[in-house]
Amino acid sequence: MSEPIESLIPHRTPMRFIDALTDCTDMTATATARFSSDHFAVEEGQVIEGALIECVAQTVAAAQGLRAKNSGQAGAAPVGMLVAVNDFQIRSRPSAEEVLQIEVRELKRLGSMIKISGRIVCRGEQIARGELMLYV
Repeated sequence: MSEPIESLIPHRTPMRFIDALTDCTDMTATATARFSSDHFAVEEGQVIEGALIECVAQTVAAAQGLRAKNSGQAGAAPVGMLVAVNDFQIRSRPSAEEVLQIEVRELKRLGSMIKISGRIVCRGEQIARGELMLYV
């Protein structure tokens, strides 16, 4: 996808964690992220757990932004909010500089609330997965 990520989400450096939205359908989206070794979300050479959860949330925001843009709305996605994290399991923390693939799928929607499942893959292995509730 060729849309600059800054045109899709309200997050800006240093809080913008995802680098690109690589796929987006009505119910799914995929993004990539890579944390530099000097990023504040890297401790002792590894990405902190909270940053992984935020990558999933930002992937949802980017998908919402692209869908809004494709429907003729101008600007990034409206500011949303992460409401809840459910059963988020992190098998391993990735090292700095590694490319992360973040995949999300919408599970339920009730008005402005959505429940999504997300997973993060690094070097071909799933390193994290869980569900988020977001207000969008």
